[in-house]
Amino acid sequence: MDKKIIDLFKKVIDPETSKSIYDLNLVYGYTLDDDSIDIYMNFQNSTPSCFYCKIIAWNIIEKISNDLIETFKNSGFKKIRILEAINPNIFYKIYP
Repeated sequence: MDKKIIDLFKKVIDPETSKSIYDLNLVYGYTLDDDSIDIYMNFQNSTPSCFYCKIIAWNIIEKISNDLIETFKNSGFKKIRILEAINPNIFYKIYP
């Protein structure tokens, strides 16, 4: 991984653990194309199925996704897609 990209990932903090998403191994990979980036995330369910747990998890995924977009947008990227690593047909967020 490119050091500049790793440094950007390290700026995004998981609100639940206060650790970077890079250090938590939530970033599965990425692809670059000029000023566009596809970020493959690995958000795995680590708790039993629970309605309230799912709501909390989606709120955390939403926060991380928004922070990723803001961080990469401020670094000059024009198109940012955040995808599920296991099933890239699932998009968490797309900017713009």
